[in-house]
Amino acid sequence: MKKSLCTVAWLATLAFGVTAHSQETSTYENGPDGVTYKVTRRVMQRSIPTTEYQTREQKVYRPQVSTQYQSYQQTQFAPVTEYQWVARLNGRWNPFMQPYWTHELAPVTRWEARPTTVQVPVARTDWVEETRTTQVPVTTYRTAPEELITRVPVSVSPNATSIASRGVGGQQLQSEPPRDPSPWANRSDGDVYKR
Repeated sequence: MKKSLCTVAWLATLAFGVTAHSQETSTYENGPDGVTYKVTRRVMQRSIPTTEYQTREQKVYRPQVSTQYQSYQQTQFAPVTEYQWVARLNGRWNPFMQPYWTHELAPVTRWEARPTTVQVPVARTDWVEETRTTQVPVTTYRTAPEELITRVPVSVSPNATSIASRGVGGQQLQSEPPRDPSPWANRSDGDVYKR
């Protein structure tokens, strides 16, 4: 479990592409408005993934179906017709003639068992090995420096300090006395009223 968590953490670091190594320098600069800024420049090494396709050969097995014929012996019955001499008595039931015998050839059919060979098709599947060429994506990582600049004001403008110390545009600061009398006045009997 610990090994799989370490693997996931390592892959996450590569995926986000930021390494822990960084170089940091700080300087102070005066802006055009008179404000002093602390400018921090940090150079970090970032991992950049590059994916390219490489040609790989792999062996695969594909099915190849072939049909073969196998011989089987079986017995079939076939009709055999032969002609035989058959004696026949003619005029047996005729009282007006003398009965007589005649002989004639007549077909006689019989069934005879014969062994025969039958060809039966049988399908056979063979797995044939073949080599295929495929394009496989391969990702490699390279590091490149990236500069991050932050500016933080550390002092205000001298103009803003002088403006804040005196009133601007009729505004009254807390250190100055009131310019106009208060609209509220006290009467002699102690009541407060507005002028």
